[in-house]
This record gives sequence, C-alpha cells and structure tokens, in this order.
Amino acid sequence: MKKLLIIGGFGFIGTYFLEKYSKKYEIKVLDTNFFGYENKDNIEFIKKDIRYLEKIDLENVDIVVHMGELSNDPLGDLNKKITNEINHNGTKKLLKLANNTKITKFIYMSSASVYGFSNKIMDEESEINPLTEYSKAKVNNENFILNNEFTFENIILRNSTAFGFSKNLRLDLVVNDLTYLGLFENKINLLSDGTPKRPIIHIADICKAIDLIINHEESLDKEIFNIGDNSMNFSIREIAEVVANLLKIEDITFGEKDSDQRSYELSFDKLNKYFQSFEIEFTLEKGVENLIDNFKTYKFSGNERRIKVLNNLINDKKLSDELIWR
Repeated sequence: MKKLLIIGGFGFIGTYFLEKYSKKYEIKVLDTNFFGYENKDNIEFIKKDIRYLEKIDLENVDIVVHMGELSNDPLGDLNKKITNEINHNGTKKLLKLANNTKITKFIYMSSASVYGFSNKIMDEESEINPLTEYSKAKVNNENFILNNEFTFENIILRNSTAFGFSKNLRLDLVVNDLTYLGLFENKINLLSDGTPKRPIIHIADICKAIDLIINHEESLDKEIFNIGDNSMNFSIREIAEVVANLLKIEDITFGEKDSDQRSYELSFDKLNKYFQSFEIEFTLEKGVENLIDNFKTYKFSGNERRIKVLNNLINDKKLSDELIWR
C-alpha cells in the first residue's frame, strides 16, 4: 500500500480525497486546520504550518501531494508578504527537505489561474500571465520545480476552478457560491457582466486525476497537466444560467466589469493523451444538482468563506497577523 503525505489534506479538495481513497492508501495529513475540520476518521495528522516543516515530517512517505497553500486569488492578495512566505517559500522548503529521502513522487497542485487572461484556448505550452499574488506564487513554484533537479518525480497539475461538495466546504468558488445564493436567497447577482470565462471541474474529478497520476508507472517528471475537460469551459454568465435554470430562478442581475480580470479557456488534450481512461464524472448540471441536494441537509458552520474565517481568527487573537496559531 502506497504511503501518501497530503499537505493541506484537511482542505476543500483534500477532505474529498480522504473520503474516497483513505482505504486505498496509507495517508498522513499535514495541515494548519485553520478551518476546523473534525478528523472523525482518525487519519494520521500533523498539525503544523508548512513554514515550520521538519525532515521528520517526511519520514515513511512514498508520495507527497501538495495542496497546502493559501487559496484562492482574492485571499492571496490580502497580504502579499504572507502569501509569498507560505505559498512560495513554504513550498521551496518542502521540496528541499523532500530531496534525498525515500519519496519517489511529488504532485504539486498548481492552478489554471496562472493563465490570467487570454482570448485564445490555452494549453500547457501557452504563455502564462499570472495576475494575482496567488497565481504568481504558483508560477514561482512551477519554475523552482522545473529549473532544479530532485531525487523524485515532480508532476505539476494546473487545476481548473474547482466546485462541488466536501466535508470542508467552500463557498468562495463561483459554482458553489451561485448555487448557495440561488437556493437560499432565491437570487443570482453577478459582480461582473458575466463575460469572463473559466474552465471548471468537480473535486471528484480532480481527485480522480490525482489517483491516476499516483499510480502511473512511467516517469512523468517535470510534466505539466491542465486538469479538467474540454466540455467544461464556461463563461460566468453560462454558469449562472445553468444554476438559475435548475433552481427555476427567472432573473439574473449583472454588474459592471469586475476588478478580477481573469478570463481564459483551456485545452485538456494532453491529459486525455496521457490518461485515456480519464473521464469526468460530473458535468456542470450534475454537479449543481448534487450541490443542491447536499446543501439542503448540510449544517453550515460559517467556516465556508475562507477570508471571513481568517479575519475572525485574527480579530479573536487566535491567529497572529502572520497567520500563526497563538
């Protein structure tokens, strides 16, 4: 049984991965647990900030899946210095410590946000254009991986905008947010004019891609993969219309052009070439229907919007301004 260390494993994507694959792998999680995930399944857990990682934390590990950074773009722009310390310097430290250990594979969760803005369909060879501190840190980490030699394989995953239901839910993601507003407030108000484009992917399908890459036997060292599906490029308006149709909401309110300038469509042909068995389980419609069903019975804790939670923890003196537990 392969031994995994999942950095950030108690987050939005990580908790879904644990739910689906905890019996397939021997898993250890390293996480700050800022957002209060209850470890009811007794997963081996190291409560630690990546900035304070030690070599001992990487013992008895075959594969590292690194998803433990401040996420997402708006959160990353709140404090650029801290974002760089955690997302870039922390990742560099992790990679250096992992060198010359028994680790054989390192899967780095980057982001499609590195593409920034483009009117063309972008693939892994396209020029990137990071517009936020979050995406700039992702690019810096990619470059550090690509420009250095390590004793393990490095694979970079540029995930599309995630959506779906997990045990550590996020509402600061476009599909989840619009579904929540439509279901509980019976309205859909867009901040933008709806024209920006995003590739989206359900977290189940991100986890499926991770599982395939973990078990891929041929070397994928320094390969970059866009993670998603060619059928899942949408404008924000199109996403809103799907949600409105499923919830029978007649009116969508549009704003002006948003301060968020990101807009891009992606090609996923490389992923399909390398992993011909990869097929998405969740279309947008199926994913929204699943969200609606889960939202109806879910007990919302107030931890679903990341920026608000961190600000509350700082104001309550539980976290320092540097995002360190007091």
